[in-house]
Amino acid sequence: MQTQYVAFPAANQVSCDSETLDTSELGNNEAVITSEASIISAGTELARLAGLEGMEFPARPGYGMIGTISERGPDLDDFADGERVFFAGKHSSAQRFTHRQGHQWGHLFRLPQDIDPVAAAVGCMAQIAITAPNITELKQGDTVAVFGLGLVGILAAQLYRLRGARVLGVDPVASRCELARSVGITEVCQAAPGDQVAAVRAWGGDGVNVCCDATGVAPAVANAIHSTALLGQTVLLGSPRAAWESNTTDVLKAIHMNGLTVRGAHMWRFPLIEERGVDHSVERNFRVVFDLIHRGELRVRELISHVIKPKEAAATYAGLRDQPEQYRGAVIDWR
Repeated sequence: MQTQYVAFPAANQVSCDSETLDTSELGNNEAVITSEASIISAGTELARLAGLEGMEFPARPGYGMIGTISERGPDLDDFADGERVFFAGKHSSAQRFTHRQGHQWGHLFRLPQDIDPVAAAVGCMAQIAITAPNITELKQGDTVAVFGLGLVGILAAQLYRLRGARVLGVDPVASRCELARSVGITEVCQAAPGDQVAAVRAWGGDGVNVCCDATGVAPAVANAIHSTALLGQTVLLGSPRAAWESNTTDVLKAIHMNGLTVRGAHMWRFPLIEERGVDHSVERNFRVVFDLIHRGELRVRELISHVIKPKEAAATYAGLRDQPEQYRGAVIDWR
């Protein structure tokens, strides 16, 4: 089988290459999956393209994939031939993938069979975003401020809103604020970082019940903590990557004096498979977000600015890195 795939030959280099995929002698839990769509992660993949996170080159990137099972190994009885699935694979037109590896990147997940594959590819980001509301102690009508209206931030804001919260989106960039409004986040604060704390505290009436940072930028996390009301919660959804030199005493004092709860919201905190007595799992989270996308309650198509063909990958990674206002989100269409 002749396939196309995206590669990182070296740091800050992207190519689209081809090869012959050997589909013989599949492992017991292995499948050959023909791709429909895959989403590019502007956070994780751009960090790896830059040589961060221990990346070694040459490399084959990947993230969230939607595809169809064309062949199965002898023990892969959870799924059927021709079934559409979500999985964390490489950006490739077809590939071999092993199910039941015991972690979420080595597992196939079901999705509605008639779902739009481009919209479904966003399910990977939505599963990340749903971690925040899932770990938040939330009451109907609580106020929530989401800092950072990128893809994950806007998804988190929608999911908090679906949980019954009154949500404020916070971002210094006008186009991101407008995008949030377009998917139903009606209350948005466009403010420079130095003005955000005062604006959020004024909106919430001396702070908000929950502040969720979706940026991973340390100064934004500090703003979120200073914007959280007495006895409130600050949720860290974004992954911090860049160093920050600062006197943190004011941040620690705000946590201490105001009785704040700071919660880490990385998606790996949940078990892979649904188990009795466990409220949340990766499997359940995917089922929930795919259902919300399928029913149109979680709006995602507006968040994808570029649906591309594989040969456009190099230009698209460059756009996500250098023109983030124009390249809000990108999905590769392999069909």
